[in-house]
Amino acid sequence: MVPTGRPGWKVLGTIVLDTVGQRALLERDRFVDLEVPSYLYTGAHAPALASSAERLVEAYSWKSRGPGGRDAMAEAEHDARVSIAGLLRRPVDEIAFAGDASTVWSAIALGWEWKPGDNVVIHEYEHPAAYAPWLRLVDRGLEVRVVRRRDDWSMPAEDFAALCDERTTAIVTSHVGYVTGLRYDIAGIARMADARGIPVLLDASHSLGVVEVPAELCALTVSASYKWTLGPYGVGIVAWNRERLPDFVPGTAGWRSTDDMFAEDRFERWHPASDARRFQLGASAFAEIAALGAAVDEIAALGLERVERHTLSLGARAIRGLAELGLVVTTPEEEAGRAGNVAFLHPDGERFADELDKRGVLLWGGDGRVRASFHVMNSAAHVDHFLEATAEILAELPVEGGRA
Repeated sequence: MVPTGRPGWKVLGTIVLDTVGQRALLERDRFVDLEVPSYLYTGAHAPALASSAERLVEAYSWKSRGPGGRDAMAEAEHDARVSIAGLLRRPVDEIAFAGDASTVWSAIALGWEWKPGDNVVIHEYEHPAAYAPWLRLVDRGLEVRVVRRRDDWSMPAEDFAALCDERTTAIVTSHVGYVTGLRYDIAGIARMADARGIPVLLDASHSLGVVEVPAELCALTVSASYKWTLGPYGVGIVAWNRERLPDFVPGTAGWRSTDDMFAEDRFERWHPASDARRFQLGASAFAEIAALGAAVDEIAALGLERVERHTLSLGARAIRGLAELGLVVTTPEEEAGRAGNVAFLHPDGERFADELDKRGVLLWGGDGRVRASFHVMNSAAHVDHFLEATAEILAELPVEGGRA
């Protein structure tokens, strides 16, 4: 039985998971204070893992040890880089941590080589973290071109290709969209881009930790730390594919982004670090990085393929149920076209999410839609709870425009 949670939550009576049902991969006692009966909010941020919380407190305590504590923090940072490298299937020297994902994207845009009249291609459902730094350069002569969705909510690779020309200097796209839940055809986009010599810059904030990320096809891959990787806030993950972008230098610099901060000519020229650590600026959020490493290790222990199968199965169950309710689901049903997010239209998504919260289902709503996010802490019972509550709300709040 799904726990009832805090007083005041109305939990529907039929959400019982039988012995052959799909259980959560990580039970709720593996998380800190996870009281909500059905937590479908991971697309905004994941619940706090107990192992990460313990690691965070331990790593913070190292500050009291002086030099030995600094060594321990540096070792934890390296271990976390190794863990992320394993998740992305890339060499560890391509991985670095720099503030947050927005900080990384700004460093990329500021360091990008372009001339007035050049363009970058994004799409209309890209997150501001990835597109805002490029818009900041428009008044200096950079053109930002926007791919629009088709009537079926898709954005195939050929639509990206249609906006590319000899002046396109980069394609910037999420792997999985935060708005519709679409998993973009990165392989198709990369094939087109490679033929034209255009680097692909990928945001994996809604895929890293839940599905395999095609970092090998992209010049740079960026991710937040607090969503599908199950980590805390405050860490920006970057993977620099040096095979595809060998000489890139970020547009920001700090004392940790250099190979030798005490070089004899340090006041004459900057020596960027030879690996991805050139993205780092100053003292890192070491405790948060250690906690992120612990979280990623939990995913690795489960196996990413198992996590992906689990999540896609729950999403399929949700999509079928929402369609039966007559709702317009913007997330593709086919597995290759989605990851953990499932979204449907509703003209008052925020109010709908509030009503779900009263019934013990926590998810995100707003901007004319509702988004449920399924991950390792979820089971078939949570999907059924979500669907039953949604049906109940629709009966009380019939809408036009949110149904097929």
